[in-house]
Order: sequence, then C-alpha cells, then structure tokens
Amino acid sequence: MGPVRRRCRRKKPADDLSLGNDGVLPVEILYEVLLRLPANAICRLRLVCRSWRSLTSDPVFTQAHSSRHPLLAEVSDHEVRVVDLLSGDTVRRMAPAARPRYGMNSQLDVVCVSAMSTHERTTGEVITTFLPGSRERGEEIMSPFLLGHIPSTGELKVFYSHMRSDRDGFLVQTCYVATLVGYGGGRRWRRTPRPRVLISSWPHDSVVIAGVAYILSSLQYSQRELHTELEPDAIAVYDLAREEWRSAPLRGPLSSRLDAAADEKKLVYHEHRADVRLASVDGCLVTVHHNRCQGCSMDLWFLVDMDVDKGLWTKRYSLQCAGPCEMYASTSNNSYPLLVLDDGRIATWEERTGVVRVYDPRTSKWDDIAALENYFSVNIYRGNLLCPGLQR
Repeated sequence: MGPVRRRCRRKKPADDLSLGNDGVLPVEILYEVLLRLPANAICRLRLVCRSWRSLTSDPVFTQAHSSRHPLLAEVSDHEVRVVDLLSGDTVRRMAPAARPRYGMNSQLDVVCVSAMSTHERTTGEVITTFLPGSRERGEEIMSPFLLGHIPSTGELKVFYSHMRSDRDGFLVQTCYVATLVGYGGGRRWRRTPRPRVLISSWPHDSVVIAGVAYILSSLQYSQRELHTELEPDAIAVYDLAREEWRSAPLRGPLSSRLDAAADEKKLVYHEHRADVRLASVDGCLVTVHHNRCQGCSMDLWFLVDMDVDKGLWTKRYSLQCAGPCEMYASTSNNSYPLLVLDDGRIATWEERTGVVRVYDPRTSKWDDIAALENYFSVNIYRGNLLCPGLQR
C-alpha cells in the first residue's frame, strides 16, 4: 500500500486575512476600513502582506472600491489627471504627448484627448489624437475623437468626422476610424461609411457605450430648410465592431412622446435642437434636455434596457436649475450629468464656471464639491485603478 496523500484544505480569503491581521480587527471592519482608502494608498498597502494583497486584488473588492470612489478624468493645457470625485485627492497624473485643445473621453484605463498636429501618439495611458489643423477652419469642422472599447473582441477604436462645404455651399461629411488596440488597422485612419444625416461635432453631443457610438444630428442640418422634418433629438448609431451605421436614426424621447400627443405643438428642429445633449450615466444612454422656458430644469431621459430597436425612454430625473440666469445661458455651458452616486445624488460638471456640483433630488438642492478652473474638459474616468483593464 502506497503512502497516503493528505489533502490540504485550501484557505479562504477570510482565513488569510485573519492571519495577516493577527486578530487585531474583525475581518469585516478591516474590509470596510480598506474600502475607505484612496486607490493609490491601497496599492501601497498591498506590500504589507500576502493576505492584504489577495483581498485588495479580489474583483469583488475592486468593484466595491470603484463604486465608493468615483473618479474624474480632467484635462488642462499640460496634463491629464485622475481625481477622486468625493475626496478631491489626485490619484494619478498623466502627460499627453502634445498640448490638448478640446474634447476628452475614457475607456478602460485609457484617456483620449484631441490636440493639433498631424500624427497620433501615445504617452503611457494617454492617447493624444491629432487634427490636421484648427478645429474650425473656414468651412471645415472637425469633431472630437471618440474612443470606444468593444467588449466582444477587446479592441480599442477611435472615430471622428470631418465636415466641409462643397462648391455649391452644401455641407459634406466624411467619417474615419482607426484601430488602436486589436486586430488589423495598424493605427492607420481609414474611411468608414457616413450616416444618412449630418452628425454633430460638439463634445457633449456624442458618447460611446459598449462599443457603440451615439451621435446627435448636426446643428448645421437645417441648412436651406432642406431637413425641416428632422426630429431635434434624432440619434445616429454607429457600431464600432462592424464599422457600420444603423439604417435609421434612433428616435429621442421628445419626438417619441409626440406620437401620443396630437394636440401638442410639433417640435421644430432649429428651435429645440440646441436644448438637447447626450450623456453616458452608469452605463446607460441618456438624453439631456434643458427646459429653459419651463421652470428652468434639466431632464434626464434613460434608454430603457439599452434597447435601440424598441427605442423606449424613461425620465428618471428632473434637475431644477440653481438660478434663473442659467435659463438664458448656452446649453453647451449648462450643467452636464456625470454619474449617479450611491446615495442618489447626481454629480454634474458646469463648464461655464468650472465647478463640479451634486444635486439632491430629494431636497432639490445643489452643492459645489470641486472647483476646476484650469481644466477645460472633465468626464468620468472609466478605468479601475486597482484592477487595470476592468471597465467601470
């Protein structure tokens, strides 16, 4: 009879944590203490012992930590920094390869900014995407660059559009896409089909969610009154994986409601288009509608189940403006929603004043939590600092 092999019982993470903690604190309390620390402090504490490293690297912990510590990516003339929204602590600084000019979005651990030059460069975790001239040169208009992560393949792609006037004075739009990480492409720009409608070139008129770009139609679309029937909140949908457009635009919540309200005045494109923006809030597509003539409020319409084919919207929030002066301000300078916090408050970015604010729907009150006067573009950082490559 051969030697008997003793089966070793695999220790649970809680067992390892108890040994590393030496019983000074209950495991549950230590877990809560670590959750309250910023990400850069957690990374240093991983060196304390193997059990702490195991705990703070566990996906359940990293997801819980990211929920407690929402992060903002902020762009100035010389840097991109990642900031803990609630504490204000800077947890990461990154240097772009060139001076950013406008527009920024984030996917995974990568921040994409737009700059002015003729090449595309990468510095650390910042992708600086360049335009071949000024953003608006004569009749030429360049859009910000949209960075998208395709979950099914892991690819990272960048999309942008270029609009100019032809000899007859009509606007012509050309679209391009490049693969930064993934199969093929070699980071080279290649033409992609253009949509049936002209799409917007403003930063807050487009978002990318789960590898799909959603872009509002252009403010220039009503030229020569050729498109008076276009709905003001029509959304062009571009699949970055297939590199093709949805055949028909997605109807927004405002135009969809008119089907059941025959007596309501029909929406006119040039009157209402400037009141609409797009946002990505907690992984959902949100149409932001500024009611400048109805009590000065901002309505947030969420696409139900992210189902483009059904196209159903629900208004989850209506934020009352802080003062009457905002009623007459440009919509592009009004509050822009960033995310919904765990306590139900809504964090917003006000470009006009450079302030991050939170709105409490229960009390209809606003609070300023950060002043970012030197940062011209602010958005949610989609990466997870404790688990690189994990999307928030």
